[in-house]
Amino acid sequence: MAELEITGLRKEFGGVVALAGVDISVQSDRIVGIIGPNGSGKTTLFNVIAGVHKPTSGRVLWRGKDITGRSAHEIARSGLVRTFQQAMSFPGLSVRENVRISCEHGRSRGDEARSKWDSPEEILNFVGLAALGSEIAGAMPFGNLRRLGIAVALGANPSLLLLDEPAAGLSHNESDDLMELVLRLPKMGVGVCLIDHDMFLMSALCERLVVLNFGTKIAEGPPNLVLNDPKVTEVYLGNEL
Repeated sequence: MAELEITGLRKEFGGVVALAGVDISVQSDRIVGIIGPNGSGKTTLFNVIAGVHKPTSGRVLWRGKDITGRSAHEIARSGLVRTFQQAMSFPGLSVRENVRISCEHGRSRGDEARSKWDSPEEILNFVGLAALGSEIAGAMPFGNLRRLGIAVALGANPSLLLLDEPAAGLSHNESDDLMELVLRLPKMGVGVCLIDHDMFLMSALCERLVVLNFGTKIAEGPPNLVLNDPKVTEVYLGNEL
């Protein structure tokens, strides 16, 4: 049974249809990718799942419970956590303090979930920032800020992590390091659903790709099949490559 089950998800902004009845399922021990051209509804999908926006219709089930329209903090505390396209942190605090705040939030969930890490230092070591715990977040280079964003998300003790364009703005080497980090997450009991425009990264990371276009799912399956689908090539890859 899928841990995250999305059925008939629709979101309208005035007269604009951002999502037009999307169905997706994600298991918490897998890596699933969401791709599509700009404006296809990818980030809107994450915002609706994570409680930033309420859907116009449709349902979001998480571990068998209907979380449709619940607040963002309720959804995060249930173990479904997202990152954002911007590298977000408390810029005046240290790297360690940023992660510690998130860990305190994770411990406030009040359910039976045990944290996968015993301390902020363990998380920083996992993401490759152990030597930078005392650095001020706002002075960090962009690549390390991306890692810090993931570390902060992990502090909330997620079972499923929604990553919104984690490789945006990274160098080739930084993208390779990010890929290695994300591949280790399911082994720690953290599933991943991610959005990105880097097709090499998405092909290497994801067991399954879902393609959106104008708010509609047009393809789904293993990367080698999806990326060779003529419809996908026409509406997405042909515009991006």
